[in-house]
Amino acid sequence: MERFGRALYQTVQYHPSLCYGIVDKTPDREAHFLRLKVVYKEDVAEFCGQTPEEARQNDDDTSTIKLLEKSHARILSEGHCKPAWRVVVFKHGGQWGSESQQLGQSVQKLSIAFLASHAIADGLSHTNFHRTFFHFFNSSQPEELVWPYQVPRDLRCPILLEEVVDLQARDENDNTHINYDSTNIWSGANMFLPSIEEYESGLRLVNLPLAQLGKVLQFCKSYKITLTGLIHGLLVTYLSRAIAPGHMFRAVIPYSMRHITKVADDEICNHASALVVDSPDELASAIRNTPTNSSQELELIIGIATDYRRHMAAELARSPKNNVWAGMFGIEDWYGPSLSQLGKKRALTYELSNFGNVEMIESDKLQDAPLSLEKVLVSQCGSVTGPLFCCNCISIPGGPMTITLTWQKGSIEEDIINNFAEYLTERLLAGFDSVSQKE
Repeated sequence: MERFGRALYQTVQYHPSLCYGIVDKTPDREAHFLRLKVVYKEDVAEFCGQTPEEARQNDDDTSTIKLLEKSHARILSEGHCKPAWRVVVFKHGGQWGSESQQLGQSVQKLSIAFLASHAIADGLSHTNFHRTFFHFFNSSQPEELVWPYQVPRDLRCPILLEEVVDLQARDENDNTHINYDSTNIWSGANMFLPSIEEYESGLRLVNLPLAQLGKVLQFCKSYKITLTGLIHGLLVTYLSRAIAPGHMFRAVIPYSMRHITKVADDEICNHASALVVDSPDELASAIRNTPTNSSQELELIIGIATDYRRHMAAELARSPKNNVWAGMFGIEDWYGPSLSQLGKKRALTYELSNFGNVEMIESDKLQDAPLSLEKVLVSQCGSVTGPLFCCNCISIPGGPMTITLTWQKGSIEEDIINNFAEYLTERLLAGFDSVSQKE
């Protein structure tokens, strides 16, 4: 516990954004960041475990999924006195302060969840938090650090995307207007939120072992497509067969803008934008007219991935011009329009994010590190007014790739999610060996 507290203290000290709360908008003032005078350990760190019965009934992945589903339903409020994040440390096989089920083994397994408001942290920021925490935890620094952390008065604010990039820049090729009222987009049930207390978020996890990931990446390389594009193609293919004819699918695929904003690679901030990609009904029909897992189907999947790569390359080349954020400027009332969406159709089918292969622990510290890493998951709460479901992918050197699927419970039939998780597992594990390969 002492070592954890020291590493967390140093992580807070290293990242200015972790020292700010978020004060919500009122009729009298805009929403804003508030520099806190102090950060209390008990406000940002939680420790939980499981009973022997729970440990017997749930494997490690199931326990982690339950932890994240519960965490996604939380609201990080009280921004006037608490930061907009929490870290939850879950002990597998036992409770804190009691003898662990795993003490008979040489290793105690933990799940460490970093929960943060999207206002201060994009997906890469979550990996940055863990990287910083691992660095300090695995470093031998005997100095005594006493909580609470006293926040310096001159600490800088979180770096806002709109303050370092002209998100309203346009050119003659601007064609980014999106018709969000399209009636044939498949996006599940109409938006709903009976109450905050009744909100529930679901999560499914797919693991792709390192050896198989290497084969999939080699397949992508041979066809000059990206892994993101391949998964996008598999998503469109699955939905085309699972959903009734007559629908198109609309995806939003985020990308980092840090190469434009020039913030430090390890900064905790929200510097991301997104590309909107439509898959028309004609494409879905073409997929349905091919045999499942056939070479004809694979050709369409590769075509989808190739188109994605071309569109994303064009998006990055012109960025930040014609950015999707531009339409959000000048809106004075966010709450009214947001509430008025309840009961209406969603505009987006899914969000797909791939963070790639991310180094979390310095390679020179892997051998004797007291805290090692088995795998990393990135997930987010199921959206009430955004995409129907989200798909997040990440891997670490020497470890598996994980794919999380998240959604607001009640917005989509869970069989669709479960079947897609099975489909994705089967296709990626098979390595596309069941269809003809490029010669």
